[in-house]
Amino acid sequence: MISDNLTGEIKNTAIIYAAAQIVDDSTIEYNQYQDLCNNNNTGSRRRGILSGELYQEIIADPNTCFIESINKRIPVLMDIVYGLAMGYDSERCKDSSGKLYATAKILTLPIHELSNDQKNQLANLFMKNGEIALFFSDHNNEESSALCEILNKVGLRYTEKPLVDTRAARGDEQAGLFLYSFVIEQKKERRAVRKLQLIDVFDYYSNIIGPVVTADGDAVTTLQMGDKINDAEATEMWNLYNNKFDFLGENHPISMQDTKEDFLELLRSESTLIALTRTKDDNGDLNRLTCFVYFIDEIDYLYWLNQEYLRKIIVSASEKCENISDIFIPGLVSSGVGQIYSLLPLGLFIKTGDEMGMSACVLYENTNLSKKYVPRIVNSSIRQSCKYSDFTSSAILDKVAYRLWVISNEDE
Repeated sequence: MISDNLTGEIKNTAIIYAAAQIVDDSTIEYNQYQDLCNNNNTGSRRRGILSGELYQEIIADPNTCFIESINKRIPVLMDIVYGLAMGYDSERCKDSSGKLYATAKILTLPIHELSNDQKNQLANLFMKNGEIALFFSDHNNEESSALCEILNKVGLRYTEKPLVDTRAARGDEQAGLFLYSFVIEQKKERRAVRKLQLIDVFDYYSNIIGPVVTADGDAVTTLQMGDKINDAEATEMWNLYNNKFDFLGENHPISMQDTKEDFLELLRSESTLIALTRTKDDNGDLNRLTCFVYFIDEIDYLYWLNQEYLRKIIVSASEKCENISDIFIPGLVSSGVGQIYSLLPLGLFIKTGDEMGMSACVLYENTNLSKKYVPRIVNSSIRQSCKYSDFTSSAILDKVAYRLWVISNEDE
């Protein structure tokens, strides 16, 4: 439950503030808001508005809806135009909500944790807003169950408008995001005497392995540290990434790709390692970027994920395997013609770690569409590249579904 102790007794009436109101200390501060959203978060993704700067814009917007505690407003519904603040793609949401786009809202609080008084306030907001399209994330069906309870209590009608991708595997059509993990564990006699970092992997690659060329000479795979790539290489990777993730997000309300600025900031971090495969260009030189995978070993950079959730996974893995490294894969990216080489970048990374004595707990996300093929690529890379280590195949740790409900008064 979201505790009333922080703010006192909750008023029973919902209040929608007019444009003329000044944003002041009557609204809960961003850090407090984030605590409310995530203190009891058992899922892999952070909940609520992800940007403090956008939070200020959202609470200043007259269309934002609040629940209120004594002298404090808490945003509970925001307009879809601010979708990116919670990872949503506003344009795709516009297409999904159709004629209701003008009234489309996103839940900005975990409503299953609200007190009864707070739920009453939210119900009053729904009644006053008329027919709306409501987007929300649903972890373990907690939000949909709570929303059913709130709406049924006041006699509001609701229907789900399915957010599906027919390209996904049967049973996975519903829009969702999945957290996967796999573990590579060195046998004790070969295990590193300390927790290895990605820079250690790169150093071993540079000194011992070097670029790997396919037997036919048509492709070469290399490792690079993110902070060492030049502007041209970074732009080349962005173009491939942006194109691929547009495809993945075509039928999904969540934006699959970062902004260019955010992508490059993560890609070019000193905590990022990139594995790249290049094939022959029109001149016959191995210069055409065909696929790449990037890895990061500093989880604080992963602003969209629930850090406490990740740390529990890491602690659990370290209790089972001494000096295990924790690594996240933000993206496995391949061009259409590069799919036949898609095992190579991840394979070189795993081969390097395997040879140098690295144990690792590796995490990555999939959409309901990419889970159809990415885990197979990962598992094939592990099997082909691990010579000295024991390993587990990719397994799902967590899932978040994304839903769109149309809510209206019963008599409309």
